[in-house]
Amino acid sequence: MTKVVVICNDQEYFLRHRLAVVEKLAQAGAEVTVVTGGQEKPLRKPEGWTFIHMPIERFSFRPLGDLAIVARSARLIAAINPDAVHLITLKPAVFSGFAAILARLAGRGPRRILVTIPGLGRLMSPGAASSSTASAARSIVRRAIRFLSDRRGVYFTFETSHDRNLWLSDGLIRNDNSTVINGAGVNPEIFYPVAGKAARPGIKVLFASRLLKAKGLDAFIDAAKQYANRADIEFIVAGMIEPHDPDGYYPEELRKEPAISFLGEVTDMPALLREVDLVCLPTRYGEGIPRILIEAAASGIACLATDLEGCKEIVEDGVSGTLVPASEPEALAKNISNAVDAYLQNPELLRTQGAAGYQRFLSGGFSEEAVVSHFIALLTGPETDRI
Repeated sequence: MTKVVVICNDQEYFLRHRLAVVEKLAQAGAEVTVVTGGQEKPLRKPEGWTFIHMPIERFSFRPLGDLAIVARSARLIAAINPDAVHLITLKPAVFSGFAAILARLAGRGPRRILVTIPGLGRLMSPGAASSSTASAARSIVRRAIRFLSDRRGVYFTFETSHDRNLWLSDGLIRNDNSTVINGAGVNPEIFYPVAGKAARPGIKVLFASRLLKAKGLDAFIDAAKQYANRADIEFIVAGMIEPHDPDGYYPEELRKEPAISFLGEVTDMPALLREVDLVCLPTRYGEGIPRILIEAAASGIACLATDLEGCKEIVEDGVSGTLVPASEPEALAKNISNAVDAYLQNPELLRTQGAAGYQRFLSGGFSEEAVVSHFIALLTGPETDRI
């Protein structure tokens, strides 16, 4: 029986973005153990796989303090002795990756190690913080990734060619041990366009993501305030509260803001998307391909996003949506309102761009089936010198 260990920095992120791969592995008879940070108790009952919680601090990078992840990961990997380890996000890549190599040296480690970098994030993005602490952390990450990349049976996946090429140019990875996979995959049987959607006066604009300023929520709210007294437009906010993230919003702030309709965390995103006309994600930092933009495209909804690499993978400016420069909140809010004005003046754009987005989804390899199949092949396919 194939044994696979998956290590991710946050349980909620894993369940939203990576569960389908684990379920497919379990259905194929693999013994899968999922290890995550975040909430200690399982948020859903594991079916065919095992859940283990491991403390992983997501909002800071403290090399000495995070060494505990190495020890915990090494003990766990050695105890399970898996055939493959899948490391998702940067911190598991660095610390659990080193642990997997240690376990391998002891004869209890995986033959293959798959590292998935969904986005470069706040630490590794171009133009990220330049403090001495951040610079030191980036230096450690680069050394760790180069070390890992030089080991046998290690492979890297990215969500954008931009991120992969950046690491290639920095000499962190190689052409033969890295590839691009389009996001986390969306199921077209769940997310799909509504046939004969009834026209209605005005438009509904949705922000659905983690409730962070870096995701552009501050600019979205500032733009919404410019339409506060209009009946022909509604700004809706849905998403997860990040209580320990210094960049996050408190729910009380959002509930008291009269310019928006705050829904909190929504469990039925397909139903919500069927009720809106435009999805807006004015993110300002290095992501992979934002899942909400893929879900919107699969649902035939036009998108308003920032002109960043991950967003550009799914949104084509003037064709399937509108791209605006990733700028400071005041300028970004103005660009959002200009784009919204264009849709208000010509609502037909929403229909034509939504249809174009759906075609992009169909042709771009963004389906859950395509993405999951790619990951399964990397985790369980034939052995090679450079898997």
